[in-house]
Amino acid sequence: MINFTPEEKRVVLFILSLAFCGLALSNLIKINSRIEKIVYPQVQLAKLNLNKAGLEELTGLKCISAKLARRIIEYRGSRQKFSSLEDLKDVKGVGEERYEKLKGIFFVE
Repeated sequence: MINFTPEEKRVVLFILSLAFCGLALSNLIKINSRIEKIVYPQVQLAKLNLNKAGLEELTGLKCISAKLARRIIEYRGSRQKFSSLEDLKDVKGVGEERYEKLKGIFFVE
């Protein structure tokens, strides 16, 4: 058996305590993120009109950055309006994957 001095025992105990606290904190963070998704689900009740949505409404969406929101408004200003949701693909920064996410959020009137 390993014989530790009293000071070595305290050091080992301290290191084990730190490791245990780290594991406990990591698990609490994971549990909190799961609970947050359950308690605060990302629900959008109504679709936004792509031709009338303002900068604040666009940037309020989780999948649209402020830069992309400005590009959408600039595109809308240069073309008068979006004639269909497919026109969204012409905006710089909107690829096929992002378009699939956005088409469920907007409608064109």
